[in-house]
Order: sequence, then structure tokens, then C-alpha cells
Amino acid sequence: MNDKITNNLFEFWTLIGKLTNKLTETEYYSTISMSDSDWPNRIFALKESDSVIKELLKLNQEGSIPDLITVDKLNSFKSNKNFELLFWQKNMALNLKSVNVDYKRDKNIQQVKTKSDSVYFAKTASESFGYRVDCDVIFKIATFMENVHLFNYIKDDESLGCGIVFFDSYNNAGLHMIGTHPKGRRQGIGKIMTENLLLEAINNDKNFCVLHASLMGEPIYRKLGFETYGEIEIYKFLKNKGN
Repeated sequence: MNDKITNNLFEFWTLIGKLTNKLTETEYYSTISMSDSDWPNRIFALKESDSVIKELLKLNQEGSIPDLITVDKLNSFKSNKNFELLFWQKNMALNLKSVNVDYKRDKNIQQVKTKSDSVYFAKTASESFGYRVDCDVIFKIATFMENVHLFNYIKDDESLGCGIVFFDSYNNAGLHMIGTHPKGRRQGIGKIMTENLLLEAINNDKNFCVLHASLMGEPIYRKLGFETYGEIEIYKFLKNKGN
């Protein structure tokens, strides 16, 4: 299950990289390099070895690959002085065949379809997470719409929440970018968005719903029935360090 959870994330990033023409795939890793967005802008799908790490260090020092790398928890980065652990997330999944709750669509949830919708989403996500999310990237994802749906939470003509559901090649649904604008916090918007994304997954007859949760988010998702299977870690290259 842990591999399926990570696969959904990496498959989603691969799609974004292809839609934006920012993806580089090698036998040992993939990268998305974006100048106007901090998301997803990173290295992933790594097959770790000493030679691969040495190559990545060289390329990063040259400025040709992103500064962030996402890997499974079982890695050697903690002991490598060239990297700094920024944060980690819990890999969680919910068997949708066991869900008995009858989720209802909230009237404030609106699917992202237009450029203006994408501007709302990018602004809300940026202010929710504290990093740049480019509206052009969001618009390209939203207009693809084959297996990824984006949503805004709009109340009184103000965007207060966002979220994405991505259907991968294993018939699982991944929940991504669930955020609440500072103005909308403590109103249950994150829970409402999560339930609406779950409804999307159920209505599309998916097997599992998967996501990556912070330490604070883990108990919230547990209440919805999610189980924890593993962790991913996000590291940053430290500049001007010896190899």
C-alpha cells in the first residue's frame, strides 16, 4: 500500500511536468524545474545510489536541477552533510469500498475550469501553504480534466479553500493541495473540501483514496477512516558543501 500512495504523488507530478513541458526523466530520477512556481519544482522517483547522489549534487551546484528532493523515509540523506531535512509527511490511505458515509456536495465547492478560477486557486494555495503556486500551472492542470479535478471553496465571492483529486493508473484517488486561506481557518473548510474530494473518488468508483499528511493532519484524517502506512521526507540541497 505504501508504494501505491507514493506512486500516486509521483504519477501526478509526472503529469504536471508533461503538461507544462518542465519534466526531465532519467533512468534513476525525475525532475520538474519551474522558475515561476515553487510547486511542484523538485526531484522525485529517485533510485538512490552513491553515483546518482554525486551526479545530483553536481547538477544542483550548476543550477540545472531544483533544490528540493522527495524520497521515501528509508534513505541515506540524514547522514549526508550535503542535505537538510525540511519536513516529512505521513503516507495515508482509505479503502473506499468500506466507506459507509453518504457525503453530500457542499454548495460552496466550485470546480476550477477557467483562468479566473485558476487565479483564485493559485492565490488561495499560495497563501495557505506559504509558497508560490503559479496560476498558469493550475490552469493547464484544470483544463486537462481527464483524470484530475481541482476545486475552490468560494463563500461570499471570496476564495477560502482549495483541493485537488487525481485518479492514477492503479484506479486510486490521490488528495492533493488541500488548503485553507488564513481568513477561512477554524470554519471546517478543510474537512468540507476533503469530504467533497472523497465524494469525487467514490462517484468515480476508485479503490483507495490516498494522501500525504503532516503530523497535525494525521489525526484529522484518521477520524475519516484513513490508515497510516509509511512516510516520505523532503530534503534540501545545501550549497557549497563538499561531496
